[in-house]
Amino acid sequence: MLTLLHLTGGLPVLAQSTNHVAPLLHYTLTIDSTDLSGYRVSIQISHAPHRFRLAMATHHEYDDRFWRWVTDFRVEGSAAFFREDSAVWAVTTAGGQVTVTYRIRLPASGAVHFAHRPYLGPNGGLVGDLHSFMYLVEDDHLPCRVTLRLPPDWVAATGLDRVQTAPMEFTASSEPMLLDAPILVGRLHSWVFTVNGAPHQASYLPVGAAPGLDTVALVNAIRKIVRGCADLFGGSPFHHYSFLLEEGRVGALEHANSVTIGIPTSSLAAGAQDLYEEFAHEYFHTWNLMSIRPSSYTGLNYGPQQQSPGLWFSEGVTMFYADLICRRMGLRVEDSSRPAHLAALIRRYYENTGNTVFPPSMVSLAANALPGPLGDYSASTHVQGELLGVCLDLLIRDGTDDQHSLDDVMRLMYRRFGGRRPFRDSDVEEAVRSVCHCPDAHSFFVYHLYQGKPIDFNRWLRPVGLRLETGSQPAMSARGQPLPDTRVYAWQAPGDTQLRIGIENPNSCWAKAGLHTGDTITGINGRPIQVRQDLQTVVSTLHTGDTVRMEVRRGPRTDVVAVYIGGYPVPLIHLIEDPAAGAKQRRLLEQWREGLSNRKSLPG
Repeated sequence: MLTLLHLTGGLPVLAQSTNHVAPLLHYTLTIDSTDLSGYRVSIQISHAPHRFRLAMATHHEYDDRFWRWVTDFRVEGSAAFFREDSAVWAVTTAGGQVTVTYRIRLPASGAVHFAHRPYLGPNGGLVGDLHSFMYLVEDDHLPCRVTLRLPPDWVAATGLDRVQTAPMEFTASSEPMLLDAPILVGRLHSWVFTVNGAPHQASYLPVGAAPGLDTVALVNAIRKIVRGCADLFGGSPFHHYSFLLEEGRVGALEHANSVTIGIPTSSLAAGAQDLYEEFAHEYFHTWNLMSIRPSSYTGLNYGPQQQSPGLWFSEGVTMFYADLICRRMGLRVEDSSRPAHLAALIRRYYENTGNTVFPPSMVSLAANALPGPLGDYSASTHVQGELLGVCLDLLIRDGTDDQHSLDDVMRLMYRRFGGRRPFRDSDVEEAVRSVCHCPDAHSFFVYHLYQGKPIDFNRWLRPVGLRLETGSQPAMSARGQPLPDTRVYAWQAPGDTQLRIGIENPNSCWAKAGLHTGDTITGINGRPIQVRQDLQTVVSTLHTGDTVRMEVRRGPRTDVVAVYIGGYPVPLIHLIEDPAAGAKQRRLLEQWREGLSNRKSLPG
């Protein structure tokens, strides 16, 4: 953390005001088309306290450390201020009305252009949210007003509430809402449709003057996804919603009533059909993560990103519904059938051996952390959680003779926790038991959630007449050649110049040679290594039988570790229909294959 001192006006420290009138916040964001290297932000604070702090917030899932790009911070008039911490500025004034200004200097784009990070180009870009606006640390629930000053032919799309009499004026009910609402600006193409009384706007920023894909088909697919989620929950936690679509970017990020989604160039020719499940995943998060919030996710925070033990449910069960809703609405999905999708998931579950070693709560806590909490194992909270969702769905269908399903648990969780207190694993168990009164429900949570034992697939597949058979075989190329073990990667901690090793499997040739996650790597085969791409380049050229010499710093000494590159096994997964299955099992299997929604009356 850095501490800087900057005083203007020589104002002495003042006593805290006894005036309890709440401050009013008016933000202005200005983009100059002649200089797209950044943008200027001003914050007009009426009824300002004598002392206050402004901070750049950290997202609960990631930390872009955008405070690094704040320049030219000023306070107009008689004021004293200093940089209290890397992300925090402390201000002392005479009170009354204060205007703070600063500039966001956009960082240089890397090889990957993420959809959630601000950028500007000749055709438009992304601004706003916690990458642009600071918040009052001591009072972060104040209503806010935002004015955009854009190039003449640019418009804006955002989840903020638009002031009807002023097209470039917006409001937010609180600073958390302001900092959770990115703003897409530029020469946008927009479409509006209404589902269940809530208007939805899809706004698309192409790289060039014209869209690079079939926007009619894309918007129709989005409308179907919205309808599928609305049919499931029966209500929405928002009054309006915005899809912010960015051509040439990758990734996506959910918000309370909007989502940023990148449409890579590789997806344009197919009309972004390969992104339908990602659209469904992020939109479903509006309920399951943003409204039904897991424990340990708190309010605005300028410190380290947060961690939660409940991401197996928030992320994994959302993965379950991303696939299922697309199937229900007749949209393209990755796997041909639900059994094929389940087999692929189980294969990934066993490929990452940490899934069978660590409980979902621990894998969830490690999901947003730097490598290390799981040692030399890799695991996926998304895969664990989706498979737990599959098993819970089958348990409920069996226990209620297909009168209820996981859909009913989601509706009940929304009624109980939507916009209220965070949930814990025991709350999910209580919701499941309320839906099905199944005797196996408690043992499911004890065995798999509280004790963290591996998923007993055959126990939960038996009610639908399926059986799992597993085995292994050497990993082979498409030409039938053994694949080299490349289960290693390099990573850097924020602000650290040292490269470290990440091991994905304790049985890999890298781990057997004595390397471990967190070791500092300085060279490969006698050549220095400086960036992550250096290791990736070497690994991509390896063949079985090669030997790699890794230079690793451990404390004051540097060791040379010889790694013999061998092959590695991959799991074989077979889902088999039991020929002796009874009538109920066959009926449940058919209903599960169809993935139809059940809507039965349940207690609150």
